[in-house]
Amino acid sequence: MKQMKILYLSMSREEYSPNYFPYLRSYIDQVKSPGTQVELRGTRVGRIDSFRFFEVLDWVSIMDSAIEAQQDGFDAIAIGNILDPALREARSMVDIPVLGLGETSMLTSCMMGSQFSLVGVNPYFGGRFEENVAKYGLRERLASIECMGLTPHELDACFSDPDGRQKAIDSFTAAARASLDKGAEVVIPAGGRLTAFLNAVNIREVDGAPLLDGTVSLVAAVEAAVRVHRQSGSFVSRRRLYARAPEASIRQAGAEYAEGYHVPALARLAAGDTSN
Repeated sequence: MKQMKILYLSMSREEYSPNYFPYLRSYIDQVKSPGTQVELRGTRVGRIDSFRFFEVLDWVSIMDSAIEAQQDGFDAIAIGNILDPALREARSMVDIPVLGLGETSMLTSCMMGSQFSLVGVNPYFGGRFEENVAKYGLRERLASIECMGLTPHELDACFSDPDGRQKAIDSFTAAARASLDKGAEVVIPAGGRLTAFLNAVNIREVDGAPLLDGTVSLVAAVEAAVRVHRQSGSFVSRRRLYARAPEASIRQAGAEYAEGYHVPALARLAAGDTSN
């Protein structure tokens, strides 16, 4: 079977996630297929990922990386953030599959049980989880959204801090049990860091309810999407939601947008350079 080349994008960067990034890189290598190459890349800044304004600024980096990935011969893109930042926008500009951690996790959980819950790291994510659940048409499958009361960077420190580690375990377990009391059959640890942390401490279930491993689900789904793309010749529909800008518009406006927002891959696309 032909090898696959996947770009895995995080909304943080190694400088601000010194524990999470090495673990994630190692874990992806464990769960990917032998013939798959996965490049892990963070955003240009990726410092503050709890607040919507700063998160959206990092979308530019994701969109630029998505265009560049197609130009550089990647077979697919995995956006490894539970909020699925820039997911639809990236799909509208590239023909290779682009999958997000949030959408993939929710859809996978629907095959595992009748209702799922999302347990997030902090309350700032709750409203955005609600938006995405509605966007994906899964309101009836959602039992509850719970939070642990930590920031992502506090959770990162728990990888190497024994006291913090137990506090995080206890906080997650309490939140997961609250969701089970509300009818959840599958618990989604809502975040790449949280999933990595739970894997690192070998927690896979709570009171008999499985914890969905979003990293494995995303990598496996992306590999499957590549096979679908190769077999069918296409993956994303261009009819409505993911309609791509006409080539004339990309040539006329792409260079200006690329310069104004520092998107070098878009500049290459506007100039007609689609590959190295």
